[in-house]
Amino acid sequence: MISVVGTGYLGATHAACLAACGHEVVGIDTATDRVERLSSGSAPFHEPGLDELLSQGVSSGRLRFSTDPAAAEGAAVHFLCVGTPQRPGSHAADLSALDSAVTSLVPHLVDDA
Repeated sequence: MISVVGTGYLGATHAACLAACGHEVVGIDTATDRVERLSSGSAPFHEPGLDELLSQGVSSGRLRFSTDPAAAEGAAVHFLCVGTPQRPGSHAADLSALDSAVTSLVPHLVDDA
């Protein structure tokens, strides 16, 4: 299984494409409305062909979405696709969403080594 944390434009598209390639994928996001819409096979933004990929992935069972970070438990690979906007008045990125994603994911990671 593969997890994709953050299901905005990049994450949702990435998750759907991975599922279309045959992988089992769980997309995780804090936005309940976004998760519900993606779970119904509809993207909350326009990307040609994405609704079809989402619908196929969800109906096949290879693609699911959740607001619960525990859904990533058991995943072999984790993609973090959260926003890192530029900090106002700075050249640095705001990594707070990334830090939050890692913090929520860490308790569900398993060391199989």
